[in-house]
Amino acid sequence: MTAPAIFDRLAIVMAHPDDEVLWAGSALRAAEKIVLVYGELPCAPDLTEGRKAAMAAFPLPTLDWLQMVESGVFDSASWPTPRETAYGVFPHPALRLLNSFDPDRYRRQFEEMRELLRSRLAGIRNVIAHGPWGEYGHEDHIQVFRVVASLAGEMGFQLWVPGYVAPKALPLMVRNLRYLGRPTGPLPIDPILADDIAQVYKRTKTWTWFDDYVWPATEQFFPWYPEGARQAEVARDEEIQRIRLPADFEKNRRAWESRRRRLVRQTLAWLNARQAR
Repeated sequence: MTAPAIFDRLAIVMAHPDDEVLWAGSALRAAEKIVLVYGELPCAPDLTEGRKAAMAAFPLPTLDWLQMVESGVFDSASWPTPRETAYGVFPHPALRLLNSFDPDRYRRQFEEMRELLRSRLAGIRNVIAHGPWGEYGHEDHIQVFRVVASLAGEMGFQLWVPGYVAPKALPLMVRNLRYLGRPTGPLPIDPILADDIAQVYKRTKTWTWFDDYVWPATEQFFPWYPEGARQAEVARDEEIQRIRLPADFEKNRRAWESRRRRLVRQTLAWLNARQAR
């Protein structure tokens, strides 16, 4: 059987250890390189140490771990309508969640990451990175996408993004859908490999997703075009897989998020939506 074109000289670039198996599980064995960006999260030393153990036990030899320091900007954008920037999305100090929140690092790391990735992607023809909306709406994922997208034209590779979205990121996905072309055919996820990698993260206490997450049988990737896909070839909303979240996910989120923070986020999202019109 002929390998899909996306597997030709393929690299996978993902933000955090465990993102690769969550959002590109069908392509892990085919990739020449699996580049994971972040290592230390300053406010979580146990996670940082666990990641070192997880990366040492990673079962594929194609791993390239950059070990950049996370900026701690998770969930600080004005979801569900964040302000898009050249370096990612805008992190609001009023929505600071993590103790190591460092928006200056987030802005600065755009160029630092570009330099680190430029040499690693030399000669690569296809790259799978995060989507423009960061799958479930993660600021670090969006920055990794923007860095890789900024290198695509310069280096001549085709950028592909995973077809996953959660409700939090749905408006940003819709806003960026016009840049995506027709997807690959359904690519089967190797459940044994996916579970082996997930168990590495669970043993080292670095699994950041839901313990009972079940991968879909297949997934698709969408080509990204900086000028937008041709009208007849634009990806369709219904082709993007909805991420399977636990039934009590939204209830639990509302339980930990204070009323004040929720109102601030909603206000900022409303203002950004008005400015984007």
